[in-house]
Amino acid sequence: MIPVLIPSLPETDAIVPYLRRIDEVHIYSNYGPLTKAFTDRLCRFISAQSGGGLVDAALTSNGTTAIELALRYRSAGRTGRICVMPSWTFIATAHAAANVGLTPYFTDVDPVTLALTPEIAARALLANPGDVAAVIVVSPCGAPIEIGAWEAFEEEHGVPVIFDAAAAGLNLRHVGAQPLCISLHATKALGIGEGGAIISSDAATVAAITAMTGFGFSAGRRVSEMRGGNYRISEYAAAVGLAVLDDLDARIARLREVSLAYVAGFERIGVSMQAGFGREWLTMTANAIFDARAVAGVTAAFDESGIQWRRWYGGGCHTHPTFALCPHDGLPATRGVAETAIGVPFFPTIASEQIAQVCGCAERVLASR
Repeated sequence: MIPVLIPSLPETDAIVPYLRRIDEVHIYSNYGPLTKAFTDRLCRFISAQSGGGLVDAALTSNGTTAIELALRYRSAGRTGRICVMPSWTFIATAHAAANVGLTPYFTDVDPVTLALTPEIAARALLANPGDVAAVIVVSPCGAPIEIGAWEAFEEEHGVPVIFDAAAAGLNLRHVGAQPLCISLHATKALGIGEGGAIISSDAATVAAITAMTGFGFSAGRRVSEMRGGNYRISEYAAAVGLAVLDDLDARIARLREVSLAYVAGFERIGVSMQAGFGREWLTMTANAIFDARAVAGVTAAFDESGIQWRRWYGGGCHTHPTFALCPHDGLPATRGVAETAIGVPFFPTIASEQIAQVCGCAERVLASR
């Protein structure tokens, strides 16, 4: 069997030096020295990849709570009850909105980029006049987000925008004031086991959300000045994060190598992958885009050959019973996107022979049609 995903985190020996630092100072949580060091190094990495501008980060217990806190902060004081978001996203996006008291309004995505566009979101505003509290823009499976277009959208419409960039930790090309929420789950390229981060160029936003992660306490004061809770990471999670950053250059190089091998393998048989994958951006999930008429045959052949595959976002959030009654815009393109975007086996240690086996299996099906 070829598994669809194998998480890859630092081995014990790489983490031990950081664990010894915990032993030395006996600080285990509550924004300890390792958490601060990890935050600083993460910000430096993101700043370098996004053009060198100053960025700040609030670390959170996981990627879903990152979205919740950013959404709670940005929608505070607004009377709207609707949160606009694409249906084609992982279900966590919808749960995050519901957990802060908002009702998801599911929109379609562009069938080429697989992403929500400002034009689609503008139509959602017209369908819900005066009732939209925020828009969540999703990075589809880690693809870069056109931040500038969404900055212009917010300025034009006056509706707060946040970004669910859960899998896009390696692809933050521009960081502005609008919060970018990334996941640090073990399945992500910047995984530390469990965790999340809210990235922004606005230091005041990050300071306020950081306070929300610790019961709303202001820096240096045990006075709760805003709604919050315990959304912090521990020093042990930060230790893993520091070890991840130590090896990040090698990890990126390996992800690029296996990504390009997949791109070449599928191009040879006339199958496209998600636009820009491998050549322009990297992530831990690889989507091949098959012709709708071939999907059933290809996935059946994968099953017979022991090749795991996934529809990473299922049929869309609207297909889950929990959110089946939420309003939507008709979703004319979403069904096709959900049907044809197939997640194939992908992980840093995947062998070239395994990639060839996946592409060869698909090739035999396509040749027989």
